Amino acid sequence: MNNSKRLLAWQWIAIIAVVILLGGMTFLAGFGTGFGTGRVTAPQYASSAPVAASALVRPDATPAPAAASALPFLNQGEDVPPEFDLLWEAWSALEDDYYGDLPDTPEMVGGLVTGMLRAAERETDTELDREATADEVISAVLDILKEDYGTIPAVDRLSYGAINGVMFRLDDDYTFLRDPEQARFFNEGLSGSFEGIGARVAEAEGGGVRIVEPFEGQPAWNAGIRRDDVILTVNGEDVTEMALSDAISLIRGPKGSDVTLGIKSPEQEARDVVVTRDTISIPVVEYELRDDGIAYLRLGEFSTPAVAQVRAALDEMLAQNPVGLVLDLRGNPGGLLRSAVDISSEFVPDGPILIERFKDGEEQVYDASGKGRAFDIPLVVLVNEGSASASEILAGAVQDSGRGVLLGTTTFGKGSVQVPHQLSDGSMLSVTTARWYTPNDRLIHGEGLEPDIEVEPAAEDSGTTDDVQLLEAVKYLQGLDQPSQ
Repeated sequence: MNNSKRLLAWQWIAIIAVVILLGGMTFLAGFGTGFGTGRVTAPQYASSAPVAASALVRPDATPAPAAASALPFLNQGEDVPPEFDLLWEAWSALEDDYYGDLPDTPEMVGGLVTGMLRAAERETDTELDREATADEVISAVLDILKEDYGTIPAVDRLSYGAINGVMFRLDDDYTFLRDPEQARFFNEGLSGSFEGIGARVAEAEGGGVRIVEPFEGQPAWNAGIRRDDVILTVNGEDVTEMALSDAISLIRGPKGSDVTLGIKSPEQEARDVVVTRDTISIPVVEYELRDDGIAYLRLGEFSTPAVAQVRAALDEMLAQNPVGLVLDLRGNPGGLLRSAVDISSEFVPDGPILIERFKDGEEQVYDASGKGRAFDIPLVVLVNEGSASASEILAGAVQDSGRGVLLGTTTFGKGSVQVPHQLSDGSMLSVTTARWYTPNDRLIHGEGLEPDIEVEPAAEDSGTTDDVQLLEAVKYLQGLDQPSQ
């Protein structure tokens, strides 16, 4: 292997070493404290209580050099020892002859560094000073970047990349880092309000920000923005190649200020829409008492305000003596564990709501409060593949207790609990700490809940706009009230 190729590979080793060493120290130093949440399948939110900061996260300072070098050949100005030529021989052999797809370069290099560190520890019978070693490797990487590019990219972004590199190696989609802006969105959402245009959004296919749902009566809705509209520009700035969080930062702003959005509606030409921002109260509950006597309650997420909103809706509808209740959890991505237990307790009169089990085998059982409002009314819970996490806690408790039936399609299958740790710069690390099980000890993670009554939604080409799942739920409840023949 020529010297340039060797240098490039060694630069990869230095960079990946940062990731691995940070990974080893993440759980030694700790990232602070947090609280349990039952959702990571969609943007999450948490309190912003002050927490301890990790010594590893220093976005505003260049790491200090280590005292004693654990990897002396990384010192600036020294070449990689020739003994490592064997490494490149093995690497080339794999590239030439391995049957199958090799992992990408970062994963390969990560394996090299992991093995090297383990070998060093075995040979010396001493654990490496991982923090000192990481500091030295980080310094080496920064030197490489400065030499090759003439400048060092934003150090905070390098820190986030290193931490997320560790998270990716855990093979857990729900353990990851949010930067400070993403963490702010997280916090605002579960607090129930923020200042902006009033719409749920997602990344649009092909770029831009897709309107998932404008909140009726709030600024976006009042300006004529509707579901599936796509925001292409914000105040003239193109957002089609921008990260969703960055685009949202431009869209949000102080109450009373205007924002000009370039909107593309289905089958229409793009147009500019001026929206006056306001304080947005996130609607998480929709409800009505139907003409057929069936109460309908749709819950959008298990946020902090959701508990009181569900209780208020039940009080109003139950006072009118409905003959049955449909609880709609379709598309509900979850939310706070505590909210899930409190809301489940409104429907399940007694017994466990869920079992939380930790990796050491210890477990915690969350029981129903016994103080709910809707213990006796016939109940159908609507679920689909978008019903996740906290939604599955409630649905599992209803199904296992026999309190009602699930109707729809199999749920998402997200049965893990995350603890969000707020870091010193405002970023937030969500860490999976436990798995939860239904009252009958059923594992949901990766499997989901199968409904008691399977009903697929109407096909797009069926020509009907009817909500066939809701109609089947109503039909089921009305059938319960019919005398036997």
